[in-house]
Amino acid sequence: MKVGYLIPEFPGQTHIWMWREISHLREWNVPIMIFSTRRPSAQTRARHAFAEAAESETTYLWPRPAVTVIASLLWAIARHPFGFLKASWLGLTLPVDQRPAARTVFPLLAPACILARACAKRQITRLHSHTCSNSAILCMMVKRILGLPFSMTLNANIEWWGGAMGQKFADAEFTVAITQWLLEQIHRDYPRLAPSQALLGSIGVDTRRWRPDAAAPPASPDGTIRLITVGRLHFSKGHDVLLRAVRILTDRGHDVSSRLAGAGPEADNLQRLAGELGLADRVHFLGSLSEDRIIAELKTADVFVLASHAEPLGVVYMEAMAMAVPTIGTNAGGVSEIITNGVDGILVAPNDPAALADAIAALMSDEPRRRQLGEAGRAKIVRCFDSRLGAATLYGRLLNRPAPRESAMDLPSAPEL
Repeated sequence: MKVGYLIPEFPGQTHIWMWREISHLREWNVPIMIFSTRRPSAQTRARHAFAEAAESETTYLWPRPAVTVIASLLWAIARHPFGFLKASWLGLTLPVDQRPAARTVFPLLAPACILARACAKRQITRLHSHTCSNSAILCMMVKRILGLPFSMTLNANIEWWGGAMGQKFADAEFTVAITQWLLEQIHRDYPRLAPSQALLGSIGVDTRRWRPDAAAPPASPDGTIRLITVGRLHFSKGHDVLLRAVRILTDRGHDVSSRLAGAGPEADNLQRLAGELGLADRVHFLGSLSEDRIIAELKTADVFVLASHAEPLGVVYMEAMAMAVPTIGTNAGGVSEIITNGVDGILVAPNDPAALADAIAALMSDEPRRRQLGEAGRAKIVRCFDSRLGAATLYGRLLNRPAPRESAMDLPSAPEL
């Protein structure tokens, strides 16, 4: 078996969990070749250590020289005429959300032919798309041209992926849903799918790499409680809610600072808000950070907070919990599948600065509670969200046999602190 992995604009800053999955599958001797729709922009390109090597091995489908495009189209017409006609018909008829549909889908025929030609040349036997949008449509077209089976990962709300989801799910051999609520939605909204066409495959963290130091983080010299958040600077992440909560805590006399790691379209607005709230000396914007830098930041943090309005799941919560940092999230989307409120973390209502401030204040005054939640949080991630578990699910479905014993089950079930 040779698997072609298709990831849009790879490697992006949020693609680290995909790289973990690829790395584990390669450790288990699955040959993987990476394709991407196009290169990431300078703003979204990953800052992680793997990015340069990953980019160098990735085949980018677009843009390509005109001679390559023409040659690939002619190759598909000459070698697979009926398949080319089927892919063309798909491009004209697939009922995606954007209208006219043909104008959205039919132009994908050219990169699909480039992908099909590369698959034939490299003897790839199946494709896996890490999204359910245009990358999935490319796989559908290649299936018609070459007959290659494909699978997909559903990693966010079904309505986000541009429509024609019933056709995409039905055409894929199987779809891996990263959360239970997404899996339940597939089964509820698409009852004609065979049960085997949708399965749960949790994404996760390499808990051998993301682990706390043996000693507790040193206390801040001035007694300040250090908050850390990691996430794209986007409205959906609720960073404005965190800033308002820090203002509330400051007004109550608490000594607190917050460090925000991430970049995005809301950067200017958030920095302006921090100034308006008088928090310029308490809120520090770090920009996009590498994996190593994020680990270093978490090692010196007292509490991790991400006040998202909704998250399909939330890998950054897993990363903080794996580092045994007490974690506060919002009870929205799939976060409750990671955090059990009061047991291994804290959940508050989204868009409620006062409730968030109360939760932070309760942990600020209770160091033993912070430590207990940190230990329980790491144990939860090791047990349920080590990245090897999700990779093992995909491995088992691709190869129709269990993954090698080398897996998260061999990891300690409790934090080593």
